[in-house]
Amino acid sequence: MRLIPLLLFLALRAPDTFTVTGTVVDHLQNRPLNTILVTLTSTQDRKLTVSTITAADGRFGFNNVPAGKYSLSAQRRGSSRPQLYHGDDQYSTAIAVGPGLAAQNIMFPLEAPGSISGTVLDQSGEPVRGAQIWLFRKVVSGGRPQIQMLAQHQADTSGAFHAGHLGPGTYFIAVSARPWYARNVPQIASQSNPELDVAYPITYYGDTTDSASASPINLAEGGSASVQINLRAVPAVHVDVGPDAPESHRRSSNLAAETLGGYVIPLPANGIGVNGRQELAGLAPGHYILQTVAIDGSRGRAGPAARVDITGNTTLPPGDLRATSLSGQVTFEAAAEQPVLQFSCGNKTFVGRVLKDGSFRVTAQQPLDGGHCEVALTNAPGFYIKSVATSGGRSTTDTVDIVEGSDNRVMVVVAKGAISELSGVTVQDDKPFSSAMVLLLPEELTRASLIRRDQSDSDGTFTLPNVLPGRYTLLAIDNGKELAYRDPAVIQPYLSQSAALEFPRRDNSPVKINVIARRAD
Repeated sequence: MRLIPLLLFLALRAPDTFTVTGTVVDHLQNRPLNTILVTLTSTQDRKLTVSTITAADGRFGFNNVPAGKYSLSAQRRGSSRPQLYHGDDQYSTAIAVGPGLAAQNIMFPLEAPGSISGTVLDQSGEPVRGAQIWLFRKVVSGGRPQIQMLAQHQADTSGAFHAGHLGPGTYFIAVSARPWYARNVPQIASQSNPELDVAYPITYYGDTTDSASASPINLAEGGSASVQINLRAVPAVHVDVGPDAPESHRRSSNLAAETLGGYVIPLPANGIGVNGRQELAGLAPGHYILQTVAIDGSRGRAGPAARVDITGNTTLPPGDLRATSLSGQVTFEAAAEQPVLQFSCGNKTFVGRVLKDGSFRVTAQQPLDGGHCEVALTNAPGFYIKSVATSGGRSTTDTVDIVEGSDNRVMVVVAKGAISELSGVTVQDDKPFSSAMVLLLPEELTRASLIRRDQSDSDGTFTLPNVLPGRYTLLAIDNGKELAYRDPAVIQPYLSQSAALEFPRRDNSPVKINVIARRAD
C-alpha cells in the first residue's frame, strides 16, 4: 500500500465549497424574523449572487459556497432597499468564507422600520390634494454631516401621505403644490384677477418657507410620527424672460427651487408665450434656479443654470444671468484613457469628463457652488493628481476655490505611479475584530480627499486602495457609525492611539492594528 503524504491527503479531502448559515433577528426585540429575503453576493464578482427566505425560526443557509468574500443583505417585504450586514454609509462587513473561517451561525440584526404620516392643509383647513412631499434625512456620509433627499411622495385626495420603512434618524419634509383655484394669466397678455393669481411657496414642516428654520422630525427605531403641514397662498409673481428666439432656435426657460442640502425641486410653474415673448407665471417670491434650453429643430441644448432672487414681477433676460462655470485643462505626465475629474463642493459633487486634448468642462443641471471644493481623479487607475492651479495662480494639490458667478479656469497636472494599497487585520485582545471602522488619515488632516476608509470583514481583514505618497496615521474604531471623521476636531482625540505610516512603504506586508473604543459624543 502506497502512503500519501499527510498534507496532500488533507488537501485532497478539503472541500471546494463551504456553508454559510445564520439567523435574522429583530434589532429591538431580538426575536427571529421569518420570510426575510437574504442575499449573498460575491465582492469579487457582483453577478455571482444567490438569495433565500428565512424560515419560521429566522434561520437561513447557503450551501456550496466557494471560498472568498461575500456581502450579506436582508430585506423586509415592502421595503425598497435591503439592509447590509453591519452596514454604515456605503460600507458593510463582508463574510469571509474558506478553510478555518467562521461563516456559520451569523446573527443578523435587522432594524425595525419606522414611519412618518401626515396631512397637508391650506389656509382654510381644507386638504391640498396632489401635493408633492419631499422627504429629507440628516446623515453622515463620507465622513461629512449632510442632508440627503430620501424619497418623494404625493398627497391623496384627503391631503394625506405616508412614508414607511424608515430607519432611525432625523428627518425633514418639504411640500410643493399649486392652489387648485389659481388662474395665473400672463401679464404680458392681459391683467389677471389678483384673487386668483396666487401661488404656494415651498413650505417645510414647521410651517415655514425658510429651509434653515425647518422643524426636524426625530424618529426612533421602529417609531412613528404624525405631522401636519399648512400651506398659505401668496400673490404670485411673473417673470418675463424676454423675447422669444426665431422659430428655428426657440428657447424654453425653467425654474426650480433649491432646498435642503442643495437639492433641487422642479416647480409646476406655467411657461407661457404671448406676442413673441416668454413668461413664467404661478410663482411665489423666493430663491430659484433658472435654466434656459435652446431648441434647434428636434434638439435641445441646456444652458448654464444660475441662481436668481425673485421678489416681485421682473424681467430676467437669459443673456444677463451670471452663471458659474468651471472648465480647464489637464496635463498628463503619462497617457491615460477617459479620466474623470470629480469636484466635491459641500453636499454636492460635480464631474467633468476629460477629452483627448486634455480639456474639460463641468456641466450640471444645477448651479455650481462657490467656495472650497475637493478635487479627485476617477476612472484612471494608477494615476493621481499632482497639482491643481486656478487662473488666479493659486496652486494646491487637491482643492480649488470656485468664485460664484464667474468663469472659473483650473489647470490640473496628473502623474502616474506611486499609488499604494494597504491591507491588514483589526484586532482586539489579539483576536481578529470584525465591523471596525478603519481610517488612514493624512498628516495634514485638512486634506480630506486623501483619507481612505474601509470596514473590517468577518475575519478582521481590510484593504485601503489608492493611497498617495505621504505620511499617514492608521486608526481602527470599534463603532464608526455616523462619525464625522473628516472634521479634524472630531478625529483629533483618537490620534494618540493610531499608528504612523509613510507611503510608499518599504515593506508591503499586511499590518495589524488594535481596535479602540468609540468616544462618547
